Amino acid sequence: MATPHYDYDKDIPAGFYDEVYQRKAGVRFFWHDLKFRAVAARLDGAARVLDIGCGPGTFIGNYLAGVECLGIDFSAPQVDYANRRYGTTEHRFSTQVLSGLGERFDAVTLIEVIEHLPPADARRLLAEAHGLLSPQGRLVVTTPNYRSLWPAIEWGVNLVSRVSYEQQHINKYARRRLAAELTQAGYTRIEVGTAVGLAPFAAVFGRQPAEWLDALERSIGHLGCGNLLVAVARP
Repeated sequence: MATPHYDYDKDIPAGFYDEVYQRKAGVRFFWHDLKFRAVAARLDGAARVLDIGCGPGTFIGNYLAGVECLGIDFSAPQVDYANRRYGTTEHRFSTQVLSGLGERFDAVTLIEVIEHLPPADARRLLAEAHGLLSPQGRLVVTTPNYRSLWPAIEWGVNLVSRVSYEQQHINKYARRRLAAELTQAGYTRIEVGTAVGLAPFAAVFGRQPAEWLDALERSIGHLGCGNLLVAVARP
């Protein structure tokens, strides 16, 4: 499953987003950091995690120490990078297809994946992930919230970044639609919230202002208008 007419191996250099993360400063680092923290906070108690669309392995390698993890991605260059930088006996990365896994997991994560897929493929992926969960497992999904400031942010990123979202983000979600598709895929106890507000942009003044604004935004639940949707769903 991939975005039609977009060559990820050619247009996104291996390790590109991990290199952005490794700067440990600035707007883009803080954006990724807050996103990953939001997901990790929803994995408490999970001993085995499958990260679908793991890319260069940044999430597993930096946020899931002590957790047995498998990251899969269709991009061999990204998986090769992930194995070189983050591969360990407990952190594995592979280009395996989901149907060949034959394993069950306490949690499955889809971190900004479904917006890259045609709607029918995204619905099918949500259903496949359901079949990989243990009975008490959970799915955690993030995707841009198109009922927030995200469309304006995306437009700005497309102007200044070497990697454009214009061709990649072909499937645009709001809270109600994401909840409906999770229900259709067979999940129960579905919670859809938001994360990552304006705090990353305060990082131009340093980490402390960004942390302060993030704490404030989380205390008010981003007023339901965070730039990312974060869903937790049970099988």
